[in-house]
Amino acid sequence: MEGTLETYGRRAVMQWALRDSAARARDAHIQVGTSSEGGWYVWHNGFGLRRFEDKAAAWRAVRSLMGRHTGRWEQVPTDPEPFMEAFPPDGSRVLYDTVQDNDLYNRWGDDPDSTWKRFLTAFGKGERLRVTETHALLNGSIELIKYRDPLTGVERFAVHTAREEGVDWHVVDYPDCGPAEAAYRKSVRANADDELPYRSSDVVDVRVDRRSRPPDGLYVDPSGWMMATDDKHEYIDIHGVPSRVSWPPAPPLRRPGPVSAMTTQPRDWDPLEVRVRDVTPAAWLRDDAELQPRSLALIALTDGRRLLASAHDSGAHVWSTGDGAKLCTVSGHSEWVLAVALTALSDGRVVLATGGKDHLARVWSAQDGAALVEIDWHEAPVNTVAWAYPPGDVPWLITGSDDARVRLWDVETQRSVGEFEVGSPRVDLVWSVAAVVLSDGSVCVVAGVEDIDAARVHVWNSSEQYVRSGERTRSHEFVVDCAGSMSSTPAVAVATLVDRSLRVAAIAGSTVRIWDGHTGEVLRTLPAPGDGHGGDVALAVLPDLRVVVAAARGRQTLVWEVESGAVLARVDQPTASFPPIVSLVALPDGGLLLATGRGGGGPARLLQVDPRW
Repeated sequence: MEGTLETYGRRAVMQWALRDSAARARDAHIQVGTSSEGGWYVWHNGFGLRRFEDKAAAWRAVRSLMGRHTGRWEQVPTDPEPFMEAFPPDGSRVLYDTVQDNDLYNRWGDDPDSTWKRFLTAFGKGERLRVTETHALLNGSIELIKYRDPLTGVERFAVHTAREEGVDWHVVDYPDCGPAEAAYRKSVRANADDELPYRSSDVVDVRVDRRSRPPDGLYVDPSGWMMATDDKHEYIDIHGVPSRVSWPPAPPLRRPGPVSAMTTQPRDWDPLEVRVRDVTPAAWLRDDAELQPRSLALIALTDGRRLLASAHDSGAHVWSTGDGAKLCTVSGHSEWVLAVALTALSDGRVVLATGGKDHLARVWSAQDGAALVEIDWHEAPVNTVAWAYPPGDVPWLITGSDDARVRLWDVETQRSVGEFEVGSPRVDLVWSVAAVVLSDGSVCVVAGVEDIDAARVHVWNSSEQYVRSGERTRSHEFVVDCAGSMSSTPAVAVATLVDRSLRVAAIAGSTVRIWDGHTGEVLRTLPAPGDGHGGDVALAVLPDLRVVVAAARGRQTLVWEVESGAVLARVDQPTASFPPIVSLVALPDGGLLLATGRGGGGPARLLQVDPRW
């Protein structure tokens, strides 16, 4: 019976060394012997140590290993030294090294690439535990990955060091996480360069310049191709950018069935009862000014998990709302992170988008914080980000900026698939965007734009073929008069219902307004809660098609049912949160999960709202 073998008593019987071979495998050795636990072992200084139940199986393995190499095998005295060089006592192994030839790759015989491909596949299926991104000019990374050895099935921890992509790749793995973590930190510190600082790192004592740009006038795409910055966008529009990960398309559109009669009639009665529970995890209740968020995004997954993303001065976090655990931290902007948005891919993975004051939009894995996409196109701060996931397509990222533009991006190629101009740069500021896929598969994009005495809400409804061909249709432009108000900064939200109706909401000045997104009819006007500058708004649709709107301003957050205007929940913070922020999701049981900024610091305050009608 063949099995993995770590450490036990061994008695060597014979050993061979490879002679007259190509330089690649000139130091290959094979040893065969007996084990104190019974049976036989075969030791190869490229493939490691294996145990066999009987002598015949061991000798078959020896012949198989010899057959992997071209050359002459010569019997030599038994000596563990050639094996200890490749497999030292700490259990580490140098799997691959592009500079030196003392790695296992160079002992894997005449066809090492086939074995290496198995390891690469295993790394891809593994879990990325820690990541450091090197300077944009080098486009490399240092990573710690938990994976399963494809040859033995044993879990191991690999440290990948590639300071410059395609030039210096060193991969070493360990049997335990502790030594691998230490090796990862050592590699990060050893490869630090003040002239070419890291773009991001989770090792706190190394210098990071999150903007970490190539020299002025030069652009480097993820494949390593360099070009003049002026040619960058034309190049991307033509060729796209190689994707770092696979982006699964959304499933085909499922046409909604008929809606029952009771849900097509207006329901203007108040709920019989509303139960509001504060479910803020205890871990979030401590005061921490550094964690006071600038933006929040909730998502409820089909497996029952609920995640919250929050934007902060120095980065962004993704949290589990159940126990308050921090799932990942991302740090890749040189200035404040202003906005966050979450979306679930069709294969179950969750990705996070961030918009920054440094003019960048970025996309990350919410599982391990790995950087996936960078959009460096806007010429002003990216104030807001949102997602749309058209059927049969990869996700689209929507960005809005002080440059008076809203852009739609294919995240797989980083190509722009649409652009909306709303006025003059630095004058007409895009403060908020929202998006939703309609029942016909088209994408509806909503943007809130600040004007001097008014807020304008733009609604575009563009099918994929229209957006990709450069055509677009603005369905509506709503104007909210903010004269006399302290602020005309608008926030917007959009939601679609299974009966194919559409709702658009906005808060601006002292007013919260909800429109029918198809007809433009005002469905409800509500007084904005609290007082102060700005505000935030969110929409959710309950399973029975009731639409719920939440709005935050100053110290207060209110939640209403739109048709009746009934107040479902009221949240008062001890101090005003600036900017006011709110996020809302509907739950399958008819309840709601509400997140709102917490005045004293901390990630957010979380409440569950359960109305009974």
